[in-house]
This record gives sequence, structure tokens and C-alpha cells, in this order.
Amino acid sequence: MQAWLEPAREGDLTHAFALCREFGVQYLLASSELRADQGRGVLWVSPQAPWAAVEAVDAQQTIWRADAGILLRTLQEVGIASVANADPEQTVAQWVAGRSCGQWPTGQCDLSDIVQMQVLLADGTTEVFGPFGASAQAPLKSLATQRIIPKLFELAHSGLAEQTVAGGSWPLRFRLDALRPAAPLEPNLAWLFLGHGGSLGWVQTVWFSLSYGRARHLANESSTKLTQIDRNVKQILDPSGVFGSLPVQSD
Repeated sequence: MQAWLEPAREGDLTHAFALCREFGVQYLLASSELRADQGRGVLWVSPQAPWAAVEAVDAQQTIWRADAGILLRTLQEVGIASVANADPEQTVAQWVAGRSCGQWPTGQCDLSDIVQMQVLLADGTTEVFGPFGASAQAPLKSLATQRIIPKLFELAHSGLAEQTVAGGSWPLRFRLDALRPAAPLEPNLAWLFLGHGGSLGWVQTVWFSLSYGRARHLANESSTKLTQIDRNVKQILDPSGVFGSLPVQSD
């Protein structure tokens, strides 16, 4: 019921994902904390990618585009502060999925230095998520994503969320505060995937800024429990459980 994929080219990932969706097989990030659902077939996919690269996208070299399979040591060499103390042998995909990437204080996910992120979603849609406001550079491409985002904003501003997220330490596993950051920051949909464990989507590319964050500190350990709000986020983004579950105690 389990298989492992070491992709040799980017097309291997998209082909394998299409097959997994067709046959109901889960598509899980290898070396992550994900668990397979009982009774379902699983494809464990390596986080490393031979084609992965990092490049500056502006003349001043303040914004860097990194494929998710690149090792963090490359980002450390160009001066991305948020990954300075991370394991240099981790890939960007592993770091984004890991709990340490979800420990920023409430409303301050900009400290991750992440500007935007390209993600493969459970329905097969590939979308670039980033600032969602006056700074937005491009509209969401797919109708599927355009239906998802209002549901997430509604959840982020629900009474249940208001009761849960008050305070400086972020109490949830999934960073729903990406949609209600501290002023003067704008909502940024990419931050929703910080520390997501690999369970909300398949991260393909991440854009980092050398000057995005304002400080370098963590507030708290990320949650080890999934609240009802976390379960709602999972249901919105991955209702069929394509990307597996997090092995944590539920409230």
C-alpha cells in the first residue's frame, strides 16, 4: 500500500500527482510528520529535486525565488535571515512544512521573510499565493481558488476565531492569522502554509525577501493539537485528504 518517489524531473511530480488523484492514493511529503489514512494507498515523495534552483528576481537582489527542493544552505549563503539557524541540509519544502516555520507571533508572519508561494492544491490547481490587498500583483487564476479564499476569510473573522486567536502567542497549528495580520501589514495567502506539516498543499516555489521581516524572534512552540478551526482549514483546502493528516491530538 506504500511506494516512494525520487523525482528525476519536475514532470515526474505532476504525473504522479495526477495518478494519485485518479486512484485515490495519498501524496505525502517524505521525511515529514504526516501520516497516511488507514486503508489508503500512499506515495511518499522526496522533498529534494535535482532541478531545484535559487535566483534573484530583481536588480537589487532583495527578492529571491527558490524552488522547494533546494537546500537551505543556499538561502543562508544569500542572507535570508529567517532560515539562518535552520538545518542547512533541509530543503525549502521541509522547512516551510516544519513547526519552526509556524512559530511567529500572532499577526507577524512577515518574519518568515516569505513574500509569495506557488502551491499545488488538492484539486490539481497550481496557484501563486501572496499579498491579498493593495500590494497584490496578480489575481488568483483559478475559479476553484477564488471559491476557497472567501471561505478562509470567513473562518478567520468568525466568532470562534476571535475567541481563539486573542493574544501574542499563536495557539493554532495552521496560520489563519495570515488573513488578519498586524497593522500595517496586508493579508498574505502564502503565510497560511507556514508550518502546515505538508498537509494543506504541495509547495513548489517560494519567494523570499531580504528585508521583509522586522525582527528575529519566535514567540512559542507551535500547537501540538488540532482545534476545530484547524480542522476547518484542512477541510477547505484538502477535503479529500490527498495530502494526509497530522499525527496530533485533537481537542
